[in-house]
Amino acid sequence: MKCGICKADMEEKRVTHTEDVNNSVVVIRNVPAQICTECGNGWYTGAVADKLEKTVGKVLKTALTKIAVIDFAGNVA
Repeated sequence: MKCGICKADMEEKRVTHTEDVNNSVVVIRNVPAQICTECGNGWYTGAVADKLEKTVGKVLKTALTKIAVIDFAGNVA
């Protein structure tokens, strides 16, 4: 896969995804992403993006805290 910005090679890495929603912060670690080896821009696959959206929604509904840190692999099937 090539980067959509600079056309360099992409490699799969694990990243930390952070969302600030409704005065709450959700941090999801170990998220698989395609990262450009040159410019550092990153993309999630459609499946990963869908899982992130569902996970954040679930956390916002059930968390009793303003900050939640979870592991991607451990909380999403």
